[in-house]
Amino acid sequence: KSFGLSVLPPFSEDENIILPGVKYSSVAYGDYDNDGDLDILLTGDTGSSKIAKVYRNTGGMFSEDTGLSLTGVIDSSVAFGDYDNDGDLDILITGFPGSSYIAKIYRNTGGMFSEDTGINLTGVRDSSVAFGDYDNDGDLDILLTGYSDSVRIAKVYRNTGGLFSEDTGINFTGVSVSSVAFGDYDNDGDLDILLTGDTGSSKIAKVYRNTGGSFSEDTDINLTGVSYSSVAFGDYDNDGDLDILLTGTT
Repeated sequence: KSFGLSVLPPFSEDENIILPGVKYSSVAYGDYDNDGDLDILLTGDTGSSKIAKVYRNTGGMFSEDTGLSLTGVIDSSVAFGDYDNDGDLDILITGFPGSSYIAKIYRNTGGMFSEDTGINLTGVRDSSVAFGDYDNDGDLDILLTGYSDSVRIAKVYRNTGGLFSEDTGINFTGVSVSSVAFGDYDNDGDLDILLTGDTGSSKIAKVYRNTGGSFSEDTDINLTGVSYSSVAFGDYDNDGDLDILLTGTT
């Protein structure tokens, strides 16, 4: 669909905010220090190094939290989410640090992060990740896609008491250079999945309907297949259901 310019609010660059320029990157907003404003998690290639940094928001100004040590990555994806239900936002990072591919969770304890080494996720690059409670049990599960070794994957990891196990009963088309999102597009009370990317033979954009924690492709929905993509759910027309924003290479 097309939008008239009248519906778009005016935006201007805040030139007082200085962040490192990056490529092969990923960003996320989240209030990691619980002070009521949104901070920034940023990964990517600065040209001289691979980074993963958190910038603390203080009155609308951002400064790097140099007390945090996260693995720098490219071809990455990041997400904030309170996976351990302790009231603060933890961090999920995937990507390529320069050797093997990774998928790590960093637990937030009072604004400080430490890797939860008890969690074993498939390392990926050219990836996308999202937190969402797909099984409606009150904790955040993980949707993870990307290129792992020689295969493209798309997996869901069920959260049970802060530990994750792959839900092997769920079968999605594996993709890389992908984007994913959780959202209840059919308003039935559970989170469905939107998935785009490159399967190796084609570019796809599919919606999977959640029925009691099991997923099936909604073949009545026809979206343009894309890779190197970004997707989001949102109710742009305020009619009470979720619409889709999709970008990428066709």
